[in-house]
Amino acid sequence: MQELAADYLEHFTVDIGEVIHVDLDESAPEDLLELDRLVRDMFGPGKQVCLYEALSTAAESEFPPCAEIDEKVCPLDLYFVVVDFLGNRAVPTDGGV
Repeated sequence: MQELAADYLEHFTVDIGEVIHVDLDESAPEDLLELDRLVRDMFGPGKQVCLYEALSTAAESEFPPCAEIDEKVCPLDLYFVVVDFLGNRAVPTDGGV
């Protein structure tokens, strides 16, 4: 799960100025684009900073489901959507089919 989150982070461009601006690269894999759509559908547009923070936290944590998340940057419910998505991709439950 951590490795997948780290791989996904490579597809973001981060611009740190007066305001942090995060963009998802057009060349991102379809799974990451699907996660971005899921987050947008559930939480509204403009949540790429939250998605980036969730992926960063998951990539750095030894056990992402129990990681501490900065709720000022990323709502806890959004983080758990991301962790659930990563878990489903990292460990398929459909028998690998």
